[in-house]
Amino acid sequence: MSPTRQEIRAQRSAAAEARRKAEAQETDREGGTETAAPVVPAPAGEVDPSPPSAAPEPYRPQPFTPDLIPEPVEVEVDTEGDLTPQEVDDLGHCEAAFANGNRAEWMKWKAAHAVRSRRLYRRDGRTWPDYCQDRFGESESEVNRRIQQWPLLKAITEQQDRPRAIPDSHVHRLLPMVEQHGQEVTARAYVALRGWAAERRHRVTADVVDGLVELARAAESPALTTSNTFQRAIEAKPKPKPARSRKKETAPADVETAAQEQSGAPTGGHPNLGDSSGEALAGERATDGDEPVVDAEIVDDPPRHRAIETRDLLQGLLAGIEAGALHDAPAETLKDISTAALSIAYAADEVLKDR
Repeated sequence: MSPTRQEIRAQRSAAAEARRKAEAQETDREGGTETAAPVVPAPAGEVDPSPPSAAPEPYRPQPFTPDLIPEPVEVEVDTEGDLTPQEVDDLGHCEAAFANGNRAEWMKWKAAHAVRSRRLYRRDGRTWPDYCQDRFGESESEVNRRIQQWPLLKAITEQQDRPRAIPDSHVHRLLPMVEQHGQEVTARAYVALRGWAAERRHRVTADVVDGLVELARAAESPALTTSNTFQRAIEAKPKPKPARSRKKETAPADVETAAQEQSGAPTGGHPNLGDSSGEALAGERATDGDEPVVDAEIVDDPPRHRAIETRDLLQGLLAGIEAGALHDAPAETLKDISTAALSIAYAADEVLKDR
């Protein structure tokens, strides 16, 4: 039977006391300059091992271990009112696990930074992209992006008074603010924003972070932690995504089509526009008897992009998943699906940043 949390704490206290006594004896043997205080009899006549004049031992944080996390219950507890002392203790251990997770995240990418900068990945002839795929299941560009973010993630983690989750998208969008105000100021402003929003039940989204970064462009550092700045960031409207010119997209296809017409070669679809064959183009050139159809740009019916096909495919897969396709699936398969989904989301986010 595993020991209870009270027994674990008692064992740690006894170990700390034994260590303190051993250090005191070692100091006496080495002839330290401090003189031991006289033994003071206790009121009952027995000898008190710790004299009143002894300085208290400084607090030493104990390592966090998984056995401190309370076990989840199968049925959600239906309780109301204030937390009991035991529940307060359990909540503290759970939130310590949250803080430990934030710390482990930046440590992970700091370690990846060390592997990359010291070329420790070169064993057995591996390249950095190979190492990224093998160790993280991520592309080289994705791992490099995380490496760029770990110093700011570390600063935010160390400044939080309460362990709150730090979304990767938030850290990524704060990077322009770091270039202007530095990591410590950026981390302090973000932590203050999260605390201010939590007190007022506001949700801090990536758009709110964008609002804070935009306000920081024309603000001094002290103004970044004021309620007025936070309120303006909450109320800021998302910046519209710039529309891409359709002429630029169709230009390569038009050039290729003209060259093929001059050479007499058959005209096919353009891969950048999602056409895998010349079916769409052949439809535009269809004839009704002997009457030719004049080619013209159809503005209201743009060519189908491969991303649209990918979206439709993913939506179809999602419908199957919601219908129970993941039930009883092996854990390894579920992890692979989760990793692939995250990679797709990050890839889409990278494209959106450029628009």
